[in-house]
Amino acid sequence: MLLLGCAIVATLVLLEWKFDFDFSLGILYVFPVMIAGTVLTRWQIVLAAIFCAYTRGLFTADETQLEHTLRFFMATIAYSGCGLLIYQITESRRVMLAHYARIRFEQSLRRNAEEQLRQLAESSPAAILTVGSVGEILAANAAAEEIFAPDNSGLAGKEVRQLVPMFEDALRLPEEISGIRTQAHTWARRTDGSHFPAATWFSIYGKGEGRRLAAIVVDVSDEVREREQAHYEDLVQQNRVLAGAVSHEIRNLCAAIAVVQQNLEKHTDLAKGEDFDAMRKLVSGLGQISTFDLRNQSRAPLAAVDLSSLADELRVIIGQDWRDAGGEVKWHIDPTFPSVQADRHGLLQVMLNLSQNALRAVEHTGEKCLTIEPRVEQDLAVIRVCDTGPGVSNLATLFQAFRPGHESGGSGLGLYVARAMAKSFGGDLRYVPVPRGGCFEIVLRLAGVDVHEEVSVHP
Repeated sequence: MLLLGCAIVATLVLLEWKFDFDFSLGILYVFPVMIAGTVLTRWQIVLAAIFCAYTRGLFTADETQLEHTLRFFMATIAYSGCGLLIYQITESRRVMLAHYARIRFEQSLRRNAEEQLRQLAESSPAAILTVGSVGEILAANAAAEEIFAPDNSGLAGKEVRQLVPMFEDALRLPEEISGIRTQAHTWARRTDGSHFPAATWFSIYGKGEGRRLAAIVVDVSDEVREREQAHYEDLVQQNRVLAGAVSHEIRNLCAAIAVVQQNLEKHTDLAKGEDFDAMRKLVSGLGQISTFDLRNQSRAPLAAVDLSSLADELRVIIGQDWRDAGGEVKWHIDPTFPSVQADRHGLLQVMLNLSQNALRAVEHTGEKCLTIEPRVEQDLAVIRVCDTGPGVSNLATLFQAFRPGHESGGSGLGLYVARAMAKSFGGDLRYVPVPRGGCFEIVLRLAGVDVHEEVSVHP
């Protein structure tokens, strides 16, 4: 650009020197200054304007010194103004282009970040939700659709209280409480009405209509199922240990009785012999061991247990096992059913024991079904657990420890311990004969009813 400006000045000087025009070409000297204004600084533009004004004055004749000086200053001002105008326009354009390039670069980075976040959200196995200020779901990833809407009904626009009521309660917190970032465990609901335990991490940001809740939700049904199954296996293992310890003591006593019996055979006066008295004590000890009762243990702390929420947890634990076996679990539990007095974990273990027994009972039957239905009888809650298996053949020894004919491969203490646990709640476990299958009833006190003694029922 500087070479072009210099070339124009040289051309103008050559024309005026050679042809000696009667008119001035001074107006044309503004063009090299304007061209120079695209690349020079402000002071350089002023110097270029002075140079062009001086060069123009060299070829102007018939002027007084005053006119020549005035024309020089006027030309300098005109050339400088045009050059500075072009400089400002060029500088503004340069700044605008740099700003535009920076915006394009930031937009590209933002698009890349958004694409990465979108891919991260869509590929995440955890459900990711964005909830609006009034509780409507604004966005959900693919995992959220799979977890909450297995029927492909979609989540956009649905109210979050239908799925995770805790999130709506969190949105109702005062806006003065800012920067909420926390995690919680709760029960969530799918669009088909089924419940599942969920681990959640969520944060709340914004104010007014721009208030939002962002949440990550993970279905922890497998963890809950594995934990409760592990608890059940621990209980079974403890039963085996108890059975082995008791059997060991019984064997020791029996061996001692055999020795005493051999000594007694050598005496005729049995009643007055010390061996006879020792045998009597051994028999008494054996009787005490054989009549060991878990009810002598301390009573478990009682609390009000909601059967509806307990059923949701039990459904998660046993549902998959019954589905794998080709069976079905039918629940007939009203959400408004009154609470009962029990230890929640202990009652869950009792029902889990009955479910596992029922699953083994229906293993070789055509119809595999387990039905759980509670009802109220005066101040008692009766939870009926029935299966479509072959039923129980020997009721006399059903609740006995180490009962004969036990074919499950366990210690024979399952129902014995389950009944003892029910009694520790002030209730009982009984077997009810039905025309088809097997049926047990867990009898418990309703919450708010004083427990002065155990429920008296007959097996």
